[in-house]
Amino acid sequence: MQSVIQALASDGGLKRILHLVKQDFQLGHVDAQKELLPFFNVISFPKVLSSGLLETSRDTIYNTIYGPGGRHALGLFDFIASIAHAFTVGELEPTMAVFAKILELNGSAGLIDGFKHIFETLSAAVDAVEDDRGDLTIINVRKWLERAKSRLGLSKPVVELSNVSKKSSRPRARFEFEIDPPGRLSKRGPRHDNDSEDIRDIQVLPTFEEIMSDRCPYLPVLDPAELHLRGQEGLIDRHFRLYREDVVGGIRDAVKSELDKSFSAQSNGTRTIAYPNLAFEYLHCHHVHGLLITVSLDQPKQLAEFTRKQREDWWETRRRLQKDSMVCILDPGTKHSIFCSVSQIRGKIALAQDNGEEELKDSPAIKFQDLGSDPQRAIITVTLAETKDIPRIMDYFSNRESSWNLTLLEFPKVLLEAFRPTLTALQGMITEGNLPFEDLLASSQSETEVADIPPPSYAQQRDFKYDLSCLVEGGHEALSLNLKDEFETKELVNRSTLDKKQTEALIHALSRQFALCQGPPGTGKSYTGVALTRVLLANKKAANLGPILVVCYTNHALDQILEHFIDGGIKRVIRMGGRSKSERLSDLNLRVVSQIKERTRAEKKEYFDRTKTLKADAAYVNQVIQDLRRSNESDNIKNYLQDNYPDYHQQFWGVDASDFTVYSFSSDYIIRTWMRGNIDLPGVVSTARTVKELLEAEINVWEMSRSERHTIFAFWMEECQQSRIQRFLSALDEYRKTKNSHDSVKQEIDLRCLEEANIIGVTTSGLARNLSLLKRLSTKVLLVEEAGEVLEAHILTALLPSVEHAILIGDHQQLRPQLTNFDLSSESPRGRKYSLDISLFERLVCPPKGVSSIKLPFSTLDTQRRMHPMISALIRRTLYPTLEDALGVTVYPVVAGMKKRLFWLDHSWPEAGAETDEMAATSKSNDHEVEMTACLVAHLLAQGKYQSQEIAVLTPYLGQLFKLRARLSNQYEIILDDRDVEAMEKAGMGEEDLGLPSVKEVQKASLLRTLKVATVDNFQGEEAKIVIVSLVRSNRENRCGFLRTTNRINVLLSRAMHGMYIIGNSRTSGGVPMWANVINILKEDDNIGTSLALCCPRHPWTPIKVSAPDDFQRFSPEGGCDLRCDRPLYCGHVCVLKCHSDLRHDNVQCLEPCGRSKRGCDHPCRKHCGDKCDQRCEEILQDVNLVLSCGHVIKDLKCWEHQAKHPIKCMVTVERAVPKCEHTVSVHCYEDVTAQAFKCKATCQGTLGCGHNCVLQCYVCNRQNGEEHGKCMQKCDRPYSNCSHKCSVRCHPDHPCGICRRPCEVACSHSRCDLLCGEPCVPCSKKDCSSSCPHGKCSMPCAAPCDKLPCSQRCPKILPCGHQCPSLCGENCPDKRYCQACGSDSMKSMIVDPVKKTPFSEANLDKDPLVVPRCGHANLMSFMDSKLNLSSVYELHPDGTVQGLKAVIPFSLGTSEEQSGCPKCAGTLRGLNRYGRLVRHLLLDESVKRFVKSAGSAFGSLTEQFYGAQKQLETLQAMPTDINPSSELVLQDGRDAQFQAISAITSGWARYEDLKKARRNIANYTAKVHQEETPFAHLWKLVEAARRKSGDTEAMKLQSSVCQVSIHVMTMALLIRCDVSLLADVLNEFAKFRKDPLGFKIQTDLAKNRNDCLWLMIEARKAKDYERAAEAHIFYARYCAMERSFATSPSLAKNLKTDGESHTVAAHKLCELHGGKLKSLADEIKSVERMLTNGSFKQDIASKDRLSLVAAMAEDFRRIGHGKWFTCDNDHPFTVVDDKSMELARCPQCDASVGGQDPNSIVAVS
Repeated sequence: MQSVIQALASDGGLKRILHLVKQDFQLGHVDAQKELLPFFNVISFPKVLSSGLLETSRDTIYNTIYGPGGRHALGLFDFIASIAHAFTVGELEPTMAVFAKILELNGSAGLIDGFKHIFETLSAAVDAVEDDRGDLTIINVRKWLERAKSRLGLSKPVVELSNVSKKSSRPRARFEFEIDPPGRLSKRGPRHDNDSEDIRDIQVLPTFEEIMSDRCPYLPVLDPAELHLRGQEGLIDRHFRLYREDVVGGIRDAVKSELDKSFSAQSNGTRTIAYPNLAFEYLHCHHVHGLLITVSLDQPKQLAEFTRKQREDWWETRRRLQKDSMVCILDPGTKHSIFCSVSQIRGKIALAQDNGEEELKDSPAIKFQDLGSDPQRAIITVTLAETKDIPRIMDYFSNRESSWNLTLLEFPKVLLEAFRPTLTALQGMITEGNLPFEDLLASSQSETEVADIPPPSYAQQRDFKYDLSCLVEGGHEALSLNLKDEFETKELVNRSTLDKKQTEALIHALSRQFALCQGPPGTGKSYTGVALTRVLLANKKAANLGPILVVCYTNHALDQILEHFIDGGIKRVIRMGGRSKSERLSDLNLRVVSQIKERTRAEKKEYFDRTKTLKADAAYVNQVIQDLRRSNESDNIKNYLQDNYPDYHQQFWGVDASDFTVYSFSSDYIIRTWMRGNIDLPGVVSTARTVKELLEAEINVWEMSRSERHTIFAFWMEECQQSRIQRFLSALDEYRKTKNSHDSVKQEIDLRCLEEANIIGVTTSGLARNLSLLKRLSTKVLLVEEAGEVLEAHILTALLPSVEHAILIGDHQQLRPQLTNFDLSSESPRGRKYSLDISLFERLVCPPKGVSSIKLPFSTLDTQRRMHPMISALIRRTLYPTLEDALGVTVYPVVAGMKKRLFWLDHSWPEAGAETDEMAATSKSNDHEVEMTACLVAHLLAQGKYQSQEIAVLTPYLGQLFKLRARLSNQYEIILDDRDVEAMEKAGMGEEDLGLPSVKEVQKASLLRTLKVATVDNFQGEEAKIVIVSLVRSNRENRCGFLRTTNRINVLLSRAMHGMYIIGNSRTSGGVPMWANVINILKEDDNIGTSLALCCPRHPWTPIKVSAPDDFQRFSPEGGCDLRCDRPLYCGHVCVLKCHSDLRHDNVQCLEPCGRSKRGCDHPCRKHCGDKCDQRCEEILQDVNLVLSCGHVIKDLKCWEHQAKHPIKCMVTVERAVPKCEHTVSVHCYEDVTAQAFKCKATCQGTLGCGHNCVLQCYVCNRQNGEEHGKCMQKCDRPYSNCSHKCSVRCHPDHPCGICRRPCEVACSHSRCDLLCGEPCVPCSKKDCSSSCPHGKCSMPCAAPCDKLPCSQRCPKILPCGHQCPSLCGENCPDKRYCQACGSDSMKSMIVDPVKKTPFSEANLDKDPLVVPRCGHANLMSFMDSKLNLSSVYELHPDGTVQGLKAVIPFSLGTSEEQSGCPKCAGTLRGLNRYGRLVRHLLLDESVKRFVKSAGSAFGSLTEQFYGAQKQLETLQAMPTDINPSSELVLQDGRDAQFQAISAITSGWARYEDLKKARRNIANYTAKVHQEETPFAHLWKLVEAARRKSGDTEAMKLQSSVCQVSIHVMTMALLIRCDVSLLADVLNEFAKFRKDPLGFKIQTDLAKNRNDCLWLMIEARKAKDYERAAEAHIFYARYCAMERSFATSPSLAKNLKTDGESHTVAAHKLCELHGGKLKSLADEIKSVERMLTNGSFKQDIASKDRLSLVAAMAEDFRRIGHGKWFTCDNDHPFTVVDDKSMELARCPQCDASVGGQDPNSIVAVS
């Protein structure tokens, strides 16, 4: 069927349909039965009408039938109406379905009188036809007829009222305020921009004007006569406005309070948390999540000192900014408020990824959420709540609006999706106008009457009767219900498990299309609902019911009723929504069921196609976003002018009158130059014309005045920005359409799963979220559980248009719907006129007084099976006079440990804050009741009679619940209802407030330690054996608070089964009439008092009464009484503990001596009686002196060992040699090392291939089995060549060590390097060197080798001890313990000259001062100078004193290891100014080596990446079939510009993705290794600056072979090679489009490319890198060949060929001259020669020899830095790992011979 509809909606199918409907029907050539009706049957098939997959195709077909202005449909149905009187019922059904559907899809049809005439004719035909089918067909026909009638505006609600007499009374007089109507109906006009008389024009969330408005919102009252709309429109309008005020009003006031501090929100308003200094970071369109806005904001101040983990834990425990939480971006400056929801998207997405490019290694990525990394800023991602705010967001991101002073306001636990779907659904219902039971729900009757409700439509068919056999026990005899006959309920009572009232309720529900069933507490509402559902399912096929929709307000209630259905044997149950807590229902969730449902072929194809389109649309939106953010760039202005104002573009970037080409300058330079203007130029007019005048006059841009230039430039910028914003909005709109289409395909399989279900369970909010899906079902029955606590707005949305039978089960005398705003409830004096908390159930059962409303009949259950009669009497004598007790509740056992099962413990302890104002506190608590409750719970659990969750603690207040939880959670596992947890979090009551762990973290002690704690409002529908109630309120004013309403009191008193104990102040509660009646009932049986009587289970005659918490410990410390237990334990000893329960008694451990003896001896057991005896006698027998067979003697033995008959093992430790491995091991004497099973645990110590020793235990090592050792598990420990560290990772003999990952140790007096040790340091740029003393100062920058001569005089400073400093002048003075005069003896005996063995006490410090490095190993100056070879950097006198500076040549010293540190410990000398020149030279040398190593390692990897990407061109698809390039490809302006153009035109083309990625990485790397970026180059600049400042005219002569480290030359060659390869392949592919002379054009200008090749030739020759020089000639020739193929003239082509051939000749000469590796380029040179000859330019893949050579070179470069450093004949530095330097080692860069072939060329560097 899916393929048929899709075929009909295709172009060919629509032509056939048009041919059918455009016929001239008056000619009589059309056979309706053969041509029209089969077509109608197909397009009106139920699954076609409900399919989301076919929605677009189906609507296209119907709209084609309708035609322009309805002309086609008028002609077609005018013909059908003329012959409809001859149609059967079966032929009328598809006809009416198509007619009604056409009217629904075309709203203008109701304005065409022709359709009304057709309707009347068809209606007459339907009325005249006889139902000869006896089934539902005629009912369906009439249903379609009613839908058509409604669409044409012809329907009128009718209700039949029974003549029921009622008492009349004169109404009470009351003062009535004038009602200010909404929107334009108000005399004062609309209140703000979101005030309208039509709710469809009202935004769900408040606008800024609405927030700041001082006028009260329009709130419709309860009386329908006072509404501005009538009927169902008035009903829906009222509930939309009131429900919106309830959920949004608090948010509105909270935002206003944040903006206007003088405004005070109501006390029950919404809690907010403000985060200042919001900043926009990213805007991104995710193909799944839609438009995402990533923002950063200030971290809370207290988190500044936290670690990252602590910050993340803080956010998690506070549950701040959780997923889907509602937030608001406030901009007080521009007066805007933007509402959003928090999104949680894990991971990152590269910015390049959505432009069709893979994520690059170094490309910036979007971090969607990061609350812990930064101590100052937190990052979150949000989605917009309303699309109207998108332009505002774009203004922020495009800098059109300032984002300064923005604040993020969070509304904790407020979820937008919890209320928006319901409000949106109500708005849609106004438009659709198809509310079922409108005559009942929106009655226009002026008086309260009891209506006669007819049966459901499906039950009105001929001969229909309900089959009740499923309820009959045994199920053998049939039983049916015929609604046209009287039914004897007694028969069903006798043959089923239902009681009389349940049976009556079942019959009542089946007999009425809108049925109400009241179920007082414990009367079996759910049981009756299950029986009713079973009957409906048994008649599902006969009535064509479809799935039954079961709706509940809470997830908990939904889980319960669905579990009841499963227990009742009902199959095929599906639960919608993901917040179920039931494990039994986990596999019945729609998400799980749909995953295992097989998709059809059409669904698979549509899903794949729409997913692909969705991703493409999202990628396009992101591309537009990037363009928008760059819209201020001059290049974008250039493109904008080219597209919109080509004349202006020509004036800027074209050719002027002198043939001067302007575009050689950058766009930014041209625009800035133009904006500055030049008043001295002739022809400049100093005027200020408007933009319109300038555009109309077509003034040349260079002739405009400066003010005019600024004016028109601002106009261009604004227009450019607006065009990009409009482009973005269009792209986003297209994405949304695709997303909706994609979602409808996803929902198709959900729809098929739901259609096969018997029961669909969903919450009210879940139903509103899935309304579009559920509307596609043919659901005829709606069952609402606990309808008394469901808002009428929710039930209205649940009444799907297809519903024919609604059943509401609840109790209006229990809890009413919960509201956020108390001032809208009937309990509030101000809210009584609105009474939003009156449910639909209550309104229809018991209409409010003084309000015109219809009253419906209802059934009531009256046999309760929960409470003991003593407890049920409390509600029977106050609320339910007909309530009866089932027999089972009368035999409940007494409550263990208590004298009475029902008692009110009266007290007068005041509540917390009782002395403060009532309105000041948000929630109440009572500390005395907390303690009494905790003690009573402990007493009951001590009885050991109650299992898991059989005890419940109830309280009306969150504050008391919070304190109870804190008090009880230390001893028990507390189970809280999810709604209570959410309410506490919403009120700001979290675990952190008391420093308590989360409930989830509380350890479970046992099932006996578990109890439920809940508020009264969240315990409806629950029960427990024992209920303890804390009433909380106790004050002088006798204010009872929440518990003043009978509904809450009813729920509170009806939860207990066996016993109930109320703790509260009876005087405070007694002012409420119902409480007064309850207190009187309790007094009758003495069940109220100031002391509570307990009962000892062992001594019941002992009187125990408690009135304070301490009394429990005094009179019943163990749950019994204070007498001794005196009962025997299981061992026979008498229990000495206080009286306790049997459970505790059975677990008492006897502490009497054991005294039992063991078999074989007479030693008594030394343990307690309650402890388990040892299996063997552990008594020690002394002086046995047993001689073993090995000769060793055992002096003492344990008794069991002496009795044992088997030999005793000798445990003496001995050393023995293991024959198999020859290890000597220490073992017990009894162990046999020669045994086959013996495991030698000595370390193997065998030598591995890497040189390390094997550290495995001998028996584990593979050598035991004749195999090699396992993998080496030791640290590598190889020393790095450019630092003093060793490699610390696990041994890796086959791979280089990489760079050192330890922190860099380089530091100076100004700063410390924060890079890794293996990374090249950035030299300190400070101009002042720390090396100075009174005798001289260094003039060099900090990082340069010092030019100050070391001072050899003794320091004249005085130590704290009063003696002269022993160190050198200019050094930091050491600690006073180094004093030669008063130092310790050990200090004086310290050897300070290891060569002469001179002790410190004998040293002449005046001539030879002491040198003390950081490590503290002091030595004399003369020894340190000699040891560190000071003469390598200074000229010395014969006596060893410093004469002058010696020239320093970095990277040339061969003794760096010996000079690197302290002679004793090799510690750093980087604090001694005397050796600053030496140390800084070594640091420079070390940094240079790091640079070379880092650069070489990366170059090897990039080389492999490029050649791998190039090789893939052989296998990847050449030309995508769907590519559609523009008419021209222009390649000019240099290699970077060309790459950008190629990237744009090949976006999404998989062929070039890897090659483009390699090119980007190589370009980034080339910038990093530029010759100006080397450490030596940085230092040279610093020294040169210092030289010039000092006036020195002699240039610095420092030279370094690092200048020959031509990595930048090699990388530039690799980059150009990559560009050549990419350009050649792209040109070759796009040349295929040039088949047509007027088709695709390619223009090339590669002059700048060739200039780059010339630069490479020069640099390569300077570096003596002749291979790169040869490559430069080859690249030059390749560019000539490529441009020649697209030359615009023969002369240009000839010149390019000649130029290219000259460079191929030069390349040949270089290869012949230098040979070696250059010979591998011969094939490439020949290939270029062929290109120049035959005009082709296709890239040839490199030969195998060349690829092998490149791979070897890459590996060589990766190994640079590992081993000993050398330089080759061309001064290129490199390293050799081992002794191959004396054999055949070669330079990896130039292949110069080094090592064994030419020993003279070996130059060791370090």
